[in-house]
Amino acid sequence: MIEMYTAYTAEIDEVDDAIEELFGQIDLGNLKKNSVGIISCYYDFIETGVVQELVERLPFGVVGYTAMASLNDGDFGMYRLGLTVLTSDDVVFESTMTTALTAENYEEEIAKTYQEARRKLPSDPAFIISYFPIPADISGYDLTVAMDRACGGIPVWGGMSSDMDMTYEHCRTIGGGRIEQLGIAMILIHGDVEPEFILTSIPEENIREYSALITESSGCTLVTVNDMKPQAYLDSVGLKLTAENSATIPLLVDYGDGSTPVALGIFHVHENGDVLCGGEMPKGKTFSVGDISAEGIIETATISLNDALGSGKRSGLLLMPCVTRYIMLAPKQNAELEFVSEFLGDNIPYAMAYAGGEVCPVLDNDGKLHNRFHNYTFTACIL
Repeated sequence: MIEMYTAYTAEIDEVDDAIEELFGQIDLGNLKKNSVGIISCYYDFIETGVVQELVERLPFGVVGYTAMASLNDGDFGMYRLGLTVLTSDDVVFESTMTTALTAENYEEEIAKTYQEARRKLPSDPAFIISYFPIPADISGYDLTVAMDRACGGIPVWGGMSSDMDMTYEHCRTIGGGRIEQLGIAMILIHGDVEPEFILTSIPEENIREYSALITESSGCTLVTVNDMKPQAYLDSVGLKLTAENSATIPLLVDYGDGSTPVALGIFHVHENGDVLCGGEMPKGKTFSVGDISAEGIIETATISLNDALGSGKRSGLLLMPCVTRYIMLAPKQNAELEFVSEFLGDNIPYAMAYAGGEVCPVLDNDGKLHNRFHNYTFTACIL
């Protein structure tokens, strides 16, 4: 059994004060035999040295990531550091982080780092929590595929770091006692634990009824839709794709295996009309076009939270919604954070921070979990 504790601070400048506040909320002397820490923080906590000092003072492994905004124990906002501790007598946690990833080495580096951590466990982990960087030349989809191959399909839940803006310049991950711009952090969790993975992206009423056939593609690049260039197809259904609005047009891809359609973003429109998306766009599969609205964001959060509490599990709840949701709620950017805080109350320990892309397993028709990369999605891991 896993127990979960959370703490938070808004003290960015005074390192000792920040750590004293955090340690005042979690009794480190009352933890179980095995523990691991998870940090989510605004980038400035790294710049002032709070994160590095916290990592050094904690008596167990720590992983983490930067986040534009977060919620812990009812406190929410941008300028926050949240500390989550998972602890257990019978579940083992092995934390690690890769070195800086490049387009040339990332598959080998992820596999090597995973295997080194795996050898320290009695057998395969039950699941993995992982936090990704945002490299300029490696997609979140590619990192997810590499993680899936490295661990042999063991469920992976987590997401990409996020930043104070959409330049990704200050995105960082934390692990192995280090803070990296291009490293993947992992927690291998071994023992008798059965997490449930929950996700909701776009409410049904915000998804157009018709679907389109992917007639030509290459990995994450959409080449033709219904034998038309993507822009021409979107024009035909009344959507004008521009550089300014591309991030607000989610494509819900049906992979044809009975799993929940995956919401993916449009990241770039090439000069030749090809469109780079947030995940794989396989030829012969279909997608529907969705709409993002403030009402839809709160509705999907409600669905995920109801599913989480409906599971009956109460050990702890980890939440990673897409940072696009936070941005799209402007000028009421904290609306989702406030809603989650009020909805969960004291029902369960929980921690939430926004991701630059979400990693969450989905079930197919046969009940098998497939690791998938998502955009726009509210994801949860309940223990």
